[in-house]
Amino acid sequence: MSRIQREFSARRGRQILITALFMIPVVVVAILRRNQPGPVTSLMGVSIRWWLIAFFVVILVAVVASQLNWRCPACGSPLSRRLNHEFCPKCGAALFYRPRGQ
Repeated sequence: MSRIQREFSARRGRQILITALFMIPVVVVAILRRNQPGPVTSLMGVSIRWWLIAFFVVILVAVVASQLNWRCPACGSPLSRRLNHEFCPKCGAALFYRPRGQ
């Protein structure tokens, strides 16, 4: 496994973590909202305004972290949304390591 493939593997792991951390608040808010009939003015005693602000901050942090992280380790160009890139679409560097015979 080359240095570029090791770096891509580390970036891929961080990208999965960023996605998971982004999804946690989405799921929590959806579950909390489902348990409250009628118009929502607060969740768990906190004004919906603060929940929306926190939600948008989480989205902003996730987008910025993703943009900084999800780049080709060889040339630095942004990668598409897929997680299993075999090659960089810009420079052609081999990114995803596949052991022989697989």
